[in-house]
Amino acid sequence: MLRALEGLQRPCEVIVVSDGSTDGTAERARAVGDPRIRVLSYEENQGKGVAVTCGLAYARGRLVGWLDSDLDIDPEVIVQAARRFDRLPEVDAVIGSKRHRDSVVDYPSIRRVYSWGFQLLVRMLFRVNVGDTQVGAKLFRREMLDTVVPLLLIKRYAYDLELLAVGAEFGFDRVEEMPVHLNYRFSGSGIGNTVVRRMFVDTLAIAYRIHLRHWYVRRYAALQRQRKDAAANAEILDEDKIVPLTEALAWGEVMVNV
Repeated sequence: MLRALEGLQRPCEVIVVSDGSTDGTAERARAVGDPRIRVLSYEENQGKGVAVTCGLAYARGRLVGWLDSDLDIDPEVIVQAARRFDRLPEVDAVIGSKRHRDSVVDYPSIRRVYSWGFQLLVRMLFRVNVGDTQVGAKLFRREMLDTVVPLLLIKRYAYDLELLAVGAEFGFDRVEEMPVHLNYRFSGSGIGNTVVRRMFVDTLAIAYRIHLRHWYVRRYAALQRQRKDAAANAEILDEDKIVPLTEALAWGEVMVNV
């Protein structure tokens, strides 16, 4: 990862989130001994959504994203995504896509079927204008993440979809897809019937909250009121502490969702 990111020739950091793993991942990452690597770990496996949100809460960059740690996808994709932001500064997100015409993919047929069916459902339910929401290689503008992440509820596999779908509702719909080289490696955590059912239920739940309850919009308004009240209270106590208190509250909301 570090070797790939060095190709950008700009400051970077790698945040490793060990989601309850028992294979020594956290210890090996710390043993690299590079100050650009920070390792976060907790004992109980809580799902991809929790792990990503935890890492995002500690990220400091203008561009922030994630890559699946099994390296099915070459980390060079993050470098190429960052360069696309340089060429297209108005873009909100650059995401990897198995369905890009230039992608080279090698993964089981059953996963192709699941993926095709899921993306068809996504197209029916959301205004997410991308061909593949689930590839574990994504890069975002910080403004999008700061707005959307505190609103998210999904803790496992539909996290990527919730982020993109809710982002589109708030106007962050300028998403670029880029090709990936996917070399599938079975790690013991394959997609089974239970996962497929959970993805289906979570997807319907996201659609329900967006289209029927308008939950994300109402939650955003509530958070804005909280921040405004906190800033007003801080002004009464000490004008110099308004911004730090507001920022602390914003990140605190992210951690509460974790």
